[in-house]
Amino acid sequence: MMDDALLDRLVALLHDTGLREIEFEEGDIHIRLVKDDDGGVRPTAPAVPTAATESEPIPAGDHAIVAGLTGTFYRAASPDAPPFVEIGDRVEEGQTIGLLEAMKMLNPIEADRAGRVTHILADNGALVMRGVPLIRLAPDDAL
Repeated sequence: MMDDALLDRLVALLHDTGLREIEFEEGDIHIRLVKDDDGGVRPTAPAVPTAATESEPIPAGDHAIVAGLTGTFYRAASPDAPPFVEIGDRVEEGQTIGLLEAMKMLNPIEADRAGRVTHILADNGALVMRGVPLIRLAPDDAL
């Protein structure tokens, strides 16, 4: 059962810090609060990134680009811009494949090796945890 005092503290923290959203998890309690455009706070279903799991083994030779930070993953530079990469695109080492927003800063996510995008594992706007696979690459000769 959720403690109302905990919820009150989380709402106050959201307002006091200027954050847009906050997520709390402890045991079986999982709370995600998002500030509306008008400044009101609403609970939402926790964002669950679509990510590779143990039941989806990565084929030999494939490589996962993982989140270096916990934050919100964006596939494009802005809502109106095209995604940085799509399935089937070839990427070069150092190429930006997405953005991660953490603490109100946008951090580029760069490919750490060249390859061809085979899977996009995190949804645009999903809250992702550090170490979660975001994009899967296959070597060029595998396709």
